[in-house]
Amino acid sequence: MKHIALILTLVFTVPLAQAQFVVTNPISDVLDGIMHVEDIAKTVEMISNQVQQINTLTQQLQQIQAYVKAFGDPESLLSIVGADELIQSLQQSGVGQTIGELQQLANGAQALQYNANGLYQSLGNTFTTPGGVEFPRAEEIYRKFGAIQQGSRNFQAVTDDVLTRREALRGRIATTTEQLQAASTDAETQKLTGVLVAYGAELDAVDREITHAAAQVATQDAENRADREREETARREEREAQMEESFRRFGEVFRLETSRPLLPASR
Repeated sequence: MKHIALILTLVFTVPLAQAQFVVTNPISDVLDGIMHVEDIAKTVEMISNQVQQINTLTQQLQQIQAYVKAFGDPESLLSIVGADELIQSLQQSGVGQTIGELQQLANGAQALQYNANGLYQSLGNTFTTPGGVEFPRAEEIYRKFGAIQQGSRNFQAVTDDVLTRREALRGRIATTTEQLQAASTDAETQKLTGVLVAYGAELDAVDREITHAAAQVATQDAENRADREREETARREEREAQMEESFRRFGEVFRLETSRPLLPASR
């Protein structure tokens, strides 16, 4: 009985073991295959995303290149036509002098000799009285007129200087405008436009130098007029004081008799 049980056990155990081996191995292989396929899919998806990112970056780079081509690179425009000349013009201070400097340069002797290129007659440093006596002129009182003459000379010098600088500025504006018309990028256009605007402001500032010089002459003339009125006021005050003093002295010398006159006794 023991042998029969053993045989039966072997008979039923071996087929069961064989059946278990056949079922278990294909499932494992299938699972391994599925995982491998998923890994491949993930890899393909990752590569696809990377390709998409590369395409996006390529498009952005192409857009940047197209922008730079159309608008230009401002950093590459280191030399702009007219910029150096504009800086030189801005650094020029002009030849005009202040009214204080003109007043210090005023000279009475020169004022007496001034004839405005033959327009006026020189007064000379001396004059002769009807009696034939020659006297030197008081040069100091003519300095105020010398100040006006200095202002006139300054105005002429400023005008000549401004006209020269103005002509140069106009030529540079024309050159910069031609360069602006030939500009191929927006960056170059903007920089050249900035230079032109600055040239316009400089041209206006240069023109104002003439106005300023003319205002100095007018200011000095107004001061001279005010000084003449001041002198007349002073002389009038002096005359009034002299008259009061004369009347007082006259009254002291010629006093009116206020006592009753004595009439001679009748006989």
